Amino acid sequence: MQEQQSQLLSDDQVRRFIADGFIIIDSQLEPSFHSAVTKQITYALEYELPHPGDNILPRVPALSAVCEAPVVQGALRSLLGNQFIFLPHRFPHNSEPLGAINQGDAVDARSGEMPGEQADAAPRDARQITAFDSQPEMAAGSISASAWHQDSHASCGRTRWHTLRAANVFYFPHETPLHMGPTRFLAGSHFYATLHDLCAEQAVMQVIPAGSVVIAHFDLAHAGSPNNSDIGRYMMKFVALRTEHPTAATWDHQDPQWQTPNDLYTHHDLPVVWRSIWNWLRGLDRGENSAFFDGQPVSNTAADAARVEVERGTEAELVTELIQGMRSTSQQARLASLYELAAIGAPAVTALVEQLLASAGQDRHRNPSGKVLLSRSAHHLDRLFLEGQFTPEDAAVALGTMGKPALAALLELLDHPDPWMRINAVYALGEAGPAIVAAHVDRITALLDDPEPSVIRVTLDALAALGQFGGQAIARMHCFLAKDVPGWGSDAESDYRLSMLGQMRYLSAIALLAWGSNASTPPPDLVAEVEAALLETLTDSDGYPPLIACMALERADSVEGLRAAVRYLRVRAWDAAQNTRPIGAWTIAHRQATLARISALD
Repeated sequence: MQEQQSQLLSDDQVRRFIADGFIIIDSQLEPSFHSAVTKQITYALEYELPHPGDNILPRVPALSAVCEAPVVQGALRSLLGNQFIFLPHRFPHNSEPLGAINQGDAVDARSGEMPGEQADAAPRDARQITAFDSQPEMAAGSISASAWHQDSHASCGRTRWHTLRAANVFYFPHETPLHMGPTRFLAGSHFYATLHDLCAEQAVMQVIPAGSVVIAHFDLAHAGSPNNSDIGRYMMKFVALRTEHPTAATWDHQDPQWQTPNDLYTHHDLPVVWRSIWNWLRGLDRGENSAFFDGQPVSNTAADAARVEVERGTEAELVTELIQGMRSTSQQARLASLYELAAIGAPAVTALVEQLLASAGQDRHRNPSGKVLLSRSAHHLDRLFLEGQFTPEDAAVALGTMGKPALAALLELLDHPDPWMRINAVYALGEAGPAIVAAHVDRITALLDDPEPSVIRVTLDALAALGQFGGQAIARMHCFLAKDVPGWGSDAESDYRLSMLGQMRYLSAIALLAWGSNASTPPPDLVAEVEAALLETLTDSDGYPPLIACMALERADSVEGLRAAVRYLRVRAWDAAQNTRPIGAWTIAHRQATLARISALD
């Protein structure tokens, strides 16, 4: 399904994105552009050391034209708001050839040129896989995971949100036929807690034309596939981030009602979930049930919809039934149940809080050794604070989606002795939105002094989602950015909190960027405090927080801030032309020697 548009997405395209979790668009750049970019990527990956990683953009500056293409900008504004940003993570994924096609026998899909005398585009002895296969063989040297996975944010384990906070942007500079190993997607998996309940009907694997851009919900499961050609396959990944709470639709919005498209990729049928996200993107407050759900039936079938309209005497039975459905091992059943509970509103709060409290006292925020857990649960009911991402409890998702009726209960949970309860409560408050939570933001801010780093990290995420907080929060973030955390020793190499501090610095920079994006007429003293904190960030040896700070300073539009950002970028500028010598015997020998030294360090 190749989408064509000139600027903003249509209602139908946004609906498809909400349900499927991705959309494919044409960048509308010239074929010669994609060919030139492919050659530059090839040179960077094959002849430069080390692997460019996040430095791919200064090595191939032309890639910025993809991010700035009007159709790409329009699609991202439609989904992430008018003030979205690209994060510093921009990574080249290469799938090396398995060599199923004889040398010189195939058309180079990247350029359209024939490397040999005769051409035969069909692969020979290709290692056949289905679209659903997990972890098929990949060639050595590939940076393309073939197992189904949901990404984590580079340099930081952020929160997983059902609402659209971030998106992966996959750019394919050359045509990627099936035998060359296009990226595969699991439609509808962006609402999954863990990838335990998958089916082949979800898997999407198709030919991707040159110049295509796939925009995917950040939590959408995806995987690489084997490259059965004799040339490398490239894909460039960028990450775009929402920096403002939605107050109105930012796409070409004509019809306010949710209408499920007829030809979705996903096999799920979840209108109650999709309608919730649709209305959130339209800027509806998560307050009263009738307002948020537009008075439409909240259930999946006519029979279920009738059940929602039961008399008060049977309401408790319905809540009990839905709580049981939320415990189902079926992702579809649990998603429908938790969003129906959110739609019921106040009568469901007590049961949801009890469900959340059932997970207390299990040290889910950390393992017994005191280090953050690295393992991933195989079952969606078993939530943990993982280094990669924090996945909230379903009850917390329902309470956050419910909004106003759950406010008092969530505020009370902020004082719970179990860090896991505080983590889930502050997440839910971030989901509830600024219109509901703004008057209580100081209660959230107090968690920035929590003794548990995992609580602080989720709190920073929640404050960034709200985009509204006061001087107390700003001052605390300034402390993080200045590396001034009392009680955290900087000389203890084994102290895991030091790595947490780096992540807090990254999240603090994002939160301050969001604050600047949402603040209308902030007090001058707070503006000065934010600028001072951002300037402090430019001294960080990690490149992520300073680049976020540079974007925030650009938006603040202060002369001193802009000068500081220019000075930082001037020092950090990369000249790709100086990175290599002409390819020859010396260069090859040097490359081999460098590889040997790197291997010896492992």
